[in-house]
Amino acid sequence: MPGFTANVTAAKSVMAFRVLTMAVDLCRLTTRTMNVNAGHERTSKARIIHQIQLIRGITKIIALSGNL
Repeated sequence: MPGFTANVTAAKSVMAFRVLTMAVDLCRLTTRTMNVNAGHERTSKARIIHQIQLIRGITKIIALSGNL
């Protein structure tokens, strides 16, 4: 299944990039270098944390299925 392997590799790369981007955003939010109001800051932080949790869950499912 060479096509499947390429798709999994591409999906892992995209996932890693998204996690890195979200981690940078979360770091900026926690150090208050992002110029936003307090309400938006809390909303953004919650959204980023939720996305990281989703990706963590997807990664665990893939690992359990033996495709990671």
